[in-house]
Amino acid sequence: MTYQQVLQFLNSFLNYEQITAYQYPGSFSLDRMEKLLAQLGNPHRRYPVLHIAGTKGKGSTCAFAASILTAAGLKTGLYTSPHLISFPERIRVDGRSISEEELERVVERLRPFAGKDLTFFEVTTACAFLHFQQAGVEAAVVEVGLGGRLDATNLVQPEVAAIMPISLDHMPKLGNTLAQIAREKAGILKRGVPTVIAPQAEEALQIIEETASLRGAELHRVDREVRIESAEISLSGSLATFQTPVKSYVGLRIPLLGRHQLANAAAAIRMMELFFERGRAPLGSKGARSLEICVREGIARTEWAGRCQIIPGEPPLLLDGAQNAESARALKAAAGELFPGRKISLVVGASQEKDLEGMARVWGPWADRIFLTQAGAPRAESAQRLREVFIPFHPSVALAGSVEEALQRAAEAAGPDGLVVVTGSLFVVGEALQRVYAGDAAGRGPLR
Repeated sequence: MTYQQVLQFLNSFLNYEQITAYQYPGSFSLDRMEKLLAQLGNPHRRYPVLHIAGTKGKGSTCAFAASILTAAGLKTGLYTSPHLISFPERIRVDGRSISEEELERVVERLRPFAGKDLTFFEVTTACAFLHFQQAGVEAAVVEVGLGGRLDATNLVQPEVAAIMPISLDHMPKLGNTLAQIAREKAGILKRGVPTVIAPQAEEALQIIEETASLRGAELHRVDREVRIESAEISLSGSLATFQTPVKSYVGLRIPLLGRHQLANAAAAIRMMELFFERGRAPLGSKGARSLEICVREGIARTEWAGRCQIIPGEPPLLLDGAQNAESARALKAAAGELFPGRKISLVVGASQEKDLEGMARVWGPWADRIFLTQAGAPRAESAQRLREVFIPFHPSVALAGSVEEALQRAAEAAGPDGLVVVTGSLFVVGEALQRVYAGDAAGRGPLR
């Protein structure tokens, strides 16, 4: 198979990332995935796994964790979704996306067992697990796709897990209350597996603790076990000291921008401590290394595109895939702290079934100008529908026919001393990055 044939094959499966008209949980089952993995020799059991769920911050926490593992000398797999620009971003080993040739080999191995009843996410998850086995990874960080209980990734038996902050998202599928959504996320809890719990609303925390008690999972609450001190926030990242039950990490440099990334880094650090306590010593090809060195180097080298990412210019671009009210507040706070007093031109596009009003309540009164647009993704909400939602919170919104047009108009409105913020959907952020990277002849940037 050629690379294009591989992509056609993958896209031939039902893709719930691209549609909204399906029933949850009725459309979901672990049986298909369990059968497929068994036919492939259960590749997900050939290496230790760190499994991460949640609504906010799970991707960044995955990136921190994988970078620490790589710094520890362990060959490390990272599986996340969705991609921003190209499919291979989803499957990485030591920070490098799967190559076209590697993906072709994986799909050739998997294709005889891939019945048409499988979904796109199930097949791509199996591709990741198989690639990690073939690449000889010594650890893999796996991000949950949707929910947790019935997610295709939930067949892993992790060494350590984490549940990042839970907020209202995917409500038509996961539930309209934090308790209902938390019940789905808590589905990744497993007997005897230490699980790091990021700060949660009390409603969500109660469900997590009840589920952990029933299943015999071991909980480690970040708000009780990690103290963050002396935080300094700037455009070059953050400096902070993290005090855990194991040690004090003084003056860690966190390159991912925004104060909210401190909590994500804290969760990743605590996961690493628990991982190494379970006998997964940081040895690897570099020889024995201290935990502190691994954490310090790994955190400092973390890259994660599209999350509070700045593209320098006049005006600069701030790209962030915030897509619910809680993430909207975090983005607003980060932009205010990093760019105080700047005139804000906001480019917003969102997917269907998102908390549009929640985002509009936060961003409407904040932005000086708002340009509403629609990404090319099938699930993208129309700009006209976004206008109906945003008008009560902002006196004048403009519609743009494409993300590129919205970027151009937002930059003109902001002026050289303003700030263009692109947000609402990772699909919109991805299209903005495509435009930025297309003009970068050197191909620089965190996507590799």
